[in-house]
Amino acid sequence: MLGSAPSASEAQFDFGVWPPVGAELVDVSGEYVRAAESGLEYGPVFQGLRRAWRRGGEVFAEVELPEEERERAGQFGLHPALFDAALHALGVSGSLAGGSGSLLPFSWRGFALEA
Repeated sequence: MLGSAPSASEAQFDFGVWPPVGAELVDVSGEYVRAAESGLEYGPVFQGLRRAWRRGGEVFAEVELPEEERERAGQFGLHPALFDAALHALGVSGSLAGGSGSLLPFSWRGFALEA
């Protein structure tokens, strides 16, 4: 899978407004059932996608850890389940999959955690 995102100068997001202006809500209610039907089974901790929006080629998501996992969240710069759940929004929106198929990232490079 190869995909590209708008450069920082192209991305237009006002962090003071949520949900983003002009973004359309994407139905994520059956995402984990559909994933299981295609052979991707996520445990409860990794079912964190709550809501997603799409605006052109951009995807915005709300992700959340289950209550029982929140105490451990401080052990990570970014909890792996939150990162994974954010990626689930890409598959739901069809932004990189062309509207069908599953996305399964396997390699990362050039990323830094800025907090």
